[in-house]
Formats: sequence, structure tokens, C-alpha cells
Amino acid sequence: METEKNEKKGAVQISEEVIAVIAATAAKEVDGVAKLVPITSGLLFGKKQSKTKGIELDITDNEVNFNVSIMALYNYKLREVAQKVQNNIKDAVETMTGLKTNVINIIIVDIEFGDAAPAAE
Repeated sequence: METEKNEKKGAVQISEEVIAVIAATAAKEVDGVAKLVPITSGLLFGKKQSKTKGIELDITDNEVNFNVSIMALYNYKLREVAQKVQNNIKDAVETMTGLKTNVINIIIVDIEFGDAAPAAE
């Protein structure tokens, strides 16, 4: 939990779950992201995944590291989608919480084809 103290007014705490929700919302706003997917590779930061599926985070010294697991949409440039997700999360988290983002790993685990599915031969 992140705590900031103001001697005159008290403390402000931002829970890890709120930070995860901010990151998840920012990721889903990016064109080319179909949805977030639960991280199945285990404990990437040595911490359990947040209740917000697809987001794993670790906060140390007012810096936050993320693992974000997404399903991308077919016909989008995956590297560009991942970079946009990173930028969107960085902007949202830093603006809303005042925390610095250090590492934002994007894990593309699947592709959603929808109506653009390639024809089976």
C-alpha cells in the first residue's frame, strides 16, 4: 500500500488493487487490445497476481513495476500495441497516483481473430 503523509491533513493511502484497476483500464483503452488475460506463468515478481486479472504489480520505493497479460486483436502491429499499452499505463498511473513507473512488461498471450479469422485450408 502506498502512503503519503501530509502533516496538517493526515495520510493518503492508495491500495495496490486501485493501482491495478488504473493500469487495467488504461490497457483496455488501447486499440488492438481485445482483453486482459490472467497471468498463468507463475509469480513473476514473487507476489501473487492482483484481483484484477491480467495485472501483476510490485511497488518498491515509490516505483511500480507491472506485468500485463493481454489478448491482442488480429491485424494490429503487436509491437505498436504493446508500446501504446506501456505508454497509456505509465501516463495513467503516474498522473493519478504520483508513483513512478519503472518497468511495464507486456505479455501477449493470444490473438483474437473475430471476423478476420484466416481461412482454414
